[in-house]
Amino acid sequence: MSQLLRDRRVTATRLPSDALTGGPLRWRAAVAGGSAAVVSMLAIALPALLVWVASAESTVEWTRAFSVGSSVWLLANGAPLGAGQATISLTPWLLTAIPLGVAIMAVRRVLVQVGDGRTRGFETRGGPGRDVATLAVAFVAAYAAVGLLVALATSGRPLHASALGSVLGTAVIGALAVLAAVALELRGDIGSVTPGLSRLLKARLPVNLRRAIRPGLGGAFAVFVAGLVLTLGVIVVHRDRIGQLYTTLGGDPVGMSVLTLGQLLALPNVALWAASWMAGPGFAFGQGTSITWSHSNPGLLPLIPGLGALPDPGTLPAGLRLVVLVPVAAGVLVGWRAVRSVARLSSWRVKARVAAAACMVAALTLTVASTLAGGSLGAARLSVVGAPSLVFGAAVFGELMLGAAVVVCVSHLRAARR
Repeated sequence: MSQLLRDRRVTATRLPSDALTGGPLRWRAAVAGGSAAVVSMLAIALPALLVWVASAESTVEWTRAFSVGSSVWLLANGAPLGAGQATISLTPWLLTAIPLGVAIMAVRRVLVQVGDGRTRGFETRGGPGRDVATLAVAFVAAYAAVGLLVALATSGRPLHASALGSVLGTAVIGALAVLAAVALELRGDIGSVTPGLSRLLKARLPVNLRRAIRPGLGGAFAVFVAGLVLTLGVIVVHRDRIGQLYTTLGGDPVGMSVLTLGQLLALPNVALWAASWMAGPGFAFGQGTSITWSHSNPGLLPLIPGLGALPDPGTLPAGLRLVVLVPVAAGVLVGWRAVRSVARLSSWRVKARVAAAACMVAALTLTVASTLAGGSLGAARLSVVGAPSLVFGAAVFGELMLGAAVVVCVSHLRAARR
């Protein structure tokens, strides 16, 4: 498919017998969606069942252990879980990568069979959007149907998700998988799927904003990586305290392994909280708690070994405020890439507009990501976990702008001297 779409000059007069279209395409996409959901669910639920088998202290039935694993799959798809009065909505990103990755592979297997050797059906609409839309609807519907069935099957269990939340969560993951698979197949030529929409966006979106997208996304990724590096560094520094907490728990090896895996799955989430700490707003691990540059107030924490990496309660050293230079440095990177995206002899106003738009793209990306990285881990105090997304976005936007402004000024001065 991708080869066909990259070569728009190829024409054909009839459809080959093995081309997927119409009913066969819908059927194949639906089977792929349902299979992807079941495979990823088993990839998460079966290890939970193996833990039940291996744990000598387990007293529950195997069906309940499998139900818990299935509910965790729904959580990985973004569906909040209920357990009595508690709500668990914090989704570990590495856990979400399992169903999303399986779904992307399933969509790509169908995509490579769409339009093989034909263009006539594509050119009637100006592109292959009709076939891709057919695939997307069937795949997402089947994927979400499995999510609904799992929610209904686990409704009476300790962990459960609402039918609506399960359908919405799985539908979003299915749709993201289709978009990602199409982007990977077309390798930058995604506009050929919907050429009309592509032309409309090019006509309506300012050119400076289009130039700013890549630098902005690069800046957001740089801030995230900085948060990840900080997180890993703090864990290494406090490894002794974390080890003592493991000793205090004193569980069996299987349980400790599961606990460690659960903490690792949330590592990207914590990296975004660390990025918010570097930007200034900090983060909270429960209602009434906050950890910022100047002060640490973690409150009463659950006995999770990884939380041993949090700073002790009280005032933090004033020198820690220098970490704000990290997002400012990311702003320098954004500004440099933004300036490179325009002509060398462009005016400083053009460079400034592109750099400002890139900083806005980065800040919006981090705001959305921070919102998705937080949530609830239970009832009462633990109903609020994560960074204040809007404040984080506003703070990081200002810091990125500061770094980008330096680059634009230097670029303007260098151009003026020539």
